[in-house]
Amino acid sequence: MVEKDIILDGSHMPDYDEIDDYIKLPARELWRQFNHFVQHRYKASPRIMYSKCSAKPGWNVKYQKSGKSLCTLYPEKDCFIALIVITLDLLPVIEALSEELTEDVVSTIRGAKPFNGTKWLMLKVNSDSTLNDVKQLLLLKHETQRTPVSKSKAYIV
Repeated sequence: MVEKDIILDGSHMPDYDEIDDYIKLPARELWRQFNHFVQHRYKASPRIMYSKCSAKPGWNVKYQKSGKSLCTLYPEKDCFIALIVITLDLLPVIEALSEELTEDVVSTIRGAKPFNGTKWLMLKVNSDSTLNDVKQLLLLKHETQRTPVSKSKAYIV
């Protein structure tokens, strides 16, 4: 008998512990570290939601602060995906940091297509270095003082 995948099974909402158990070590430790970071840094509570989106269907964990999205986390067996939406005015700051970011993260940022003044970054977290990059991007997104940038400005990222 084939066991149901709890992340894809829309008929049963898993609790936080079930999602935690779903992710195998060592990725589970990265998952715990990132959730702890978001919950304590932003005083945000996780909301477990089901998505029928064809790009990434299944149960996910959303974080919001003051009604605005911080990030959405998509658990997988050997990693998790962090969706962080950044505004285009942050791209010069991110480009300045690109030497400090992992190749995979820089590649994802550069490959993401602009959409309504944003880039939607689906970042695969499977190492400490990627975890640190995702934390850095979240900090930039929510704690950087920004000024609007001309729409005609060319971005390297």
